[in-house]
Amino acid sequence: MRIAKLHWAFPPLIGGVETHLTILGPELIKEGCEIHLLTNSLSGEREERTYDDMLITGTPLMDLNTLSPERIQRLAGEIEDELTAFVEKSRPDVIHAHNMHYFSPVHARVLAKLKRKLGVPLVLTAHNVWEDELWEAMNLLAGEWDEVIAVSHYIKKELIAVGYPADRITVVHHGIDVNHYHPPTEESMEEAYHRYPNFAGRRVIFHPARMSLDKGCHVSVKAVRRIVEEFPDVLLVMAGTEKTVDWGNHQQKHVNKISQMVKDFGLEEHVFAKFFPFEDMPYVYQAAEVCVYPSCFEEPFGLVMLEAQATAKPIVVSRAGGMPEVIKNGENGYIVEMENDDALADRCAHLLRNPDLTRTMGQSGRRYVEEGFTKEIMTAHTLEVYRRARQKLGR
Repeated sequence: MRIAKLHWAFPPLIGGVETHLTILGPELIKEGCEIHLLTNSLSGEREERTYDDMLITGTPLMDLNTLSPERIQRLAGEIEDELTAFVEKSRPDVIHAHNMHYFSPVHARVLAKLKRKLGVPLVLTAHNVWEDELWEAMNLLAGEWDEVIAVSHYIKKELIAVGYPADRITVVHHGIDVNHYHPPTEESMEEAYHRYPNFAGRRVIFHPARMSLDKGCHVSVKAVRRIVEEFPDVLLVMAGTEKTVDWGNHQQKHVNKISQMVKDFGLEEHVFAKFFPFEDMPYVYQAAEVCVYPSCFEEPFGLVMLEAQATAKPIVVSRAGGMPEVIKNGENGYIVEMENDDALADRCAHLLRNPDLTRTMGQSGRRYVEEGFTKEIMTAHTLEVYRRARQKLGR
C-alpha cells in the first residue's frame, strides 16, 4: 500500500506530531507500506531526503514558521501545484494528512480536489482542535475527510460537536517504541550523566515539552519554588527552547517570560532548560525521578505521558483534554487541576519523599504502556482505518 502523508513539520523540528510521524512511518513500512511525506523544508528550498526509508519532500510551502494566512492566499496557485505534483508522483492508495484541518483552507481544498480527481480516499489525523474564526472556516470542510483518526476520545467529542460525521471518526491513541524508551539500567544512567553531568546528585523533575505558557512551564517553575524549600537539591529540567513549529512567532515571547520568572524567583541553580536532541530524550527521562506535564489548555493527548511511563517514571499532569484517558490517578501518576502550582508541588514532593511509591507507580506505568500503547498496536489500528477507507471506494 502506498501512502502519501502530509504534515507541516518533521524533525529536527520537534513536537508531538513530529515525533508521532517518526514512529508511525517506519512501522507502516515494516508492514509493507511505501511512505511518501510532504513536509517543511530544512533549507528554505525544495529538497528531498529520507528518514528510515520514508521518502521525504521538503518545501517552504509547508512551513508554518514562514507561512502567514495572507502569504498562503498569495501563494495559493503554487501550493496547488506543489501538492498536486507530490500526490501524482507518489501515486498513493491513501492520502493521509496530519493536522490539515487547521491553518490553511487552501491546502485542505487542494487535497479534497485531488481525492475526487484520483479516486483516492482522504484520511485525516486530528491531533488538535482550536477555537477561532479560522477553525470555524475549516470546519466547513469536515465532510471532505473519508476517515478521521482522533488521537483521543476528547478530540473525537470535540470534532463531532463542530460537525464532523461521528461514523467516520476512529480513536487511535498514540503508541511508542518501548525499546527506545525503557526503564533505566546501570549503563544507561552512566550515559545519561556523561551527556548531562549537571544531573548527577540532583533530584530531577523533568517537564518534557516545548517551553511555553500553554504547556504550563510557568506552573512548573512556580511549583519548584515551593519544592526547593524541602528538597534543596531539586532540579527542574525543561525542554524545547528552539526548533519548534511557531506559527505566529509566540515561542520566544513565552521563553523570555518563563526565563525571567526563573530569575525573579532566584531559581537559576534549580532550573535547567535546553533543546534535547531526539536521541537524548530517553536518557533525560531516565535521569528524572518524576515527570510533570501541567498543560494549561485542553491537551489533545500528550505523547510525553507514554514516554515517561515507558521509562518507568510517574508523571503528574493537569486535568486537561485527553490526558485523564491515559493517567490513572494514584496508579501510574497523578492528576491535578489546571494552573494549580500548589497541587503540582504537593504531588511532586510526595513522590520525592516516597521513593518506593515512585518506583511502584513507575512500574505500573511501564506495564500500562506495554499492554495498550505500543507502536505496533497504533500501527495495526491505523492500517485498519486505511483498509476501511479504501473499501468505501471499492479499492
